[in-house]
Amino acid sequence: MARAREPVRERVPPPAVEPLRRGGEPAPRGGDRRAGVTGGSRLRVYSGRNRPDLTPIYRLFERLTDTKVEVEMIYHLDVEQRLIDERADPGADVLVTNSQVAVEAVRDRGIFEPYEAEVARAYDAWLRAPDFSWLSFTAWPRTAMINRRLLPDSADWPRRLEDLADPRFRGKVSMATTNEETTVSQWSSIRAARGDVYAWALADRLIANGLRTYESNKATREALVRDRNEVALVNSSNYHVFLMEGNPVGEAWLDQEDGGLGTQVEAHVVALVRGARHPDAGRAFIDFLLGPETQTLLARMFGETPVNPRAVTGTVRPLSAVRRTPVPLAKITELRDTTRAHLAKKGFAPPARD
Repeated sequence: MARAREPVRERVPPPAVEPLRRGGEPAPRGGDRRAGVTGGSRLRVYSGRNRPDLTPIYRLFERLTDTKVEVEMIYHLDVEQRLIDERADPGADVLVTNSQVAVEAVRDRGIFEPYEAEVARAYDAWLRAPDFSWLSFTAWPRTAMINRRLLPDSADWPRRLEDLADPRFRGKVSMATTNEETTVSQWSSIRAARGDVYAWALADRLIANGLRTYESNKATREALVRDRNEVALVNSSNYHVFLMEGNPVGEAWLDQEDGGLGTQVEAHVVALVRGARHPDAGRAFIDFLLGPETQTLLARMFGETPVNPRAVTGTVRPLSAVRRTPVPLAKITELRDTTRAHLAKKGFAPPARD
């Protein structure tokens, strides 16, 4: 975790972004004038995104623009309230965090300054706020990560979420608690698409079949091999990161057939803070984050799904090829609190925080 307000320039080893620097253009002297930033600028970021660590991205922006970047890591369920509390005297220029739903839920509190970035003008409606006050910068589709030591034949892999209630997967399926917004959003999207009767009956069937819960997506993926689970419901990027660490895992995309439920797609988001001390640097950073070079780097390093169609996705499934559960983000946001409360009653509550 980054230390509060510590300049990225002082805590990131230069080799972190050397491969990209060798393949790209040299940084312009005096800052990146295309981005409207001149040398000596400053940018303060509140980050509710803990992992993967975006330090190489901040470092690259620093080197290209001569902008000093300071990042304060804040627990993702607390970061929006921090901005609300500081509304009269904002401590950040930009918010980077791990949930669309969380920021949409506080959009009407007046803490964000709308910014209609060029790339975002072509977004589907669910990828941005209606007024452009927050913008998605990577998509996080839900998938099933498979333990290939236990399920080596892809013919045995699940095809639908309902398959995981089958006795053949008894006690071998896992997912994160409500500590993860992606868990809450996934169940909210099922409620919105199929209704409460279907959604909660499916949850009950999975629980009765021995569904295991872990405190985070990271813990869920790590337990897949350690605890000899067969299937972990995670974000697609979790699969790519775990595979790149040398783990024997595969990825199954669920409910992708015509007329199927589809899969929930959350996203990590960026927003310009209203009253920011350095708004030009904030807008320049947002443009940089949404640009094809940065989007390609995020796909390459962390298996994150680009939202810029000009990015190179590599082994990551393009967003255009993902069948998303077809429900409005506003409805998912509306259901957020009741979904979290109902899941907690069913055993999805996270461990108590220290």
